[in-house]
Amino acid sequence: MKKRLFSLVLLGLLIFSCNGNNVEIETSNVEVEGLSLYWDHEIFGEPGRRLRFEFYETKAYEYTYELVFDYTINGNDITIELLDKISEGECQKFPTASGIDSLCLPKGRFYIEDKYLEQGNYSLIIKTKEFEISSGLTIDNEQFVLDIPTNERFSSSIKNVFPIPKNLLFGSVVFQGIENTESATEFFNALTSLGLLETTIPNYPYNHLVVDDTGRPVNKHWEPDNHSLKFLYKMNITFEEIFELSKKHFENSNLNIYLYSSKGDEARLSKNDGIVVSFVDE
Repeated sequence: MKKRLFSLVLLGLLIFSCNGNNVEIETSNVEVEGLSLYWDHEIFGEPGRRLRFEFYETKAYEYTYELVFDYTINGNDITIELLDKISEGECQKFPTASGIDSLCLPKGRFYIEDKYLEQGNYSLIIKTKEFEISSGLTIDNEQFVLDIPTNERFSSSIKNVFPIPKNLLFGSVVFQGIENTESATEFFNALTSLGLLETTIPNYPYNHLVVDDTGRPVNKHWEPDNHSLKFLYKMNITFEEIFELSKKHFENSNLNIYLYSSKGDEARLSKNDGIVVSFVDE
């Protein structure tokens, strides 16, 4: 069994091992009428490819609340349990067509890293004080599918989530002046000389990566004489090697270079903002 805990304010927490992996929590009596779910797949922001779950209570309040969840994975059962609802003060007031709106929906967010989810069919079990609902979750390389049975307590407007395929390098070379196209071409040739292979992917609604019907990223051009040339490669070397090569071309050209891997690595080499790089540990 794998388990992760999401809260710094939970009570009744008992540690049963030195590394803290086995945790038992005293469940609180949190009341909610129903929950709706927004979910997607992420690769940036925190280490690790992961599913993001964001739950919203279906009832609005004058106070804002954080919903605190815990999840466990036991075989092919993923159990998500609501543990606490923490007040964070009054909702912000803002004008609407019907007057001043001062109500907000309690929400809570957490992640499940891909490394804990093997391909296959799972039961996704949502547990609260008032209800328990089991849905089907299918995990495969191309998409994740959530099948929620008809009920009045738990819903999601999203059924399919598409993770960016693994082992990809993607991004863009941005410059002003058509005369810099030759420098961009030299950079692309250098990438292929390293062993990177141009590739295509299905035209799915990925986060952070858009392709056309042929599976290739789309170049952009705008006035006056600005250009963004996109690239998509299959990775067979480390991101660090690619970054070092990119830095040399950046320093000896008028190119801005933006690199991303589907593991979550990022490098932004900008003439205006300098160089920012983030490597993801294995």
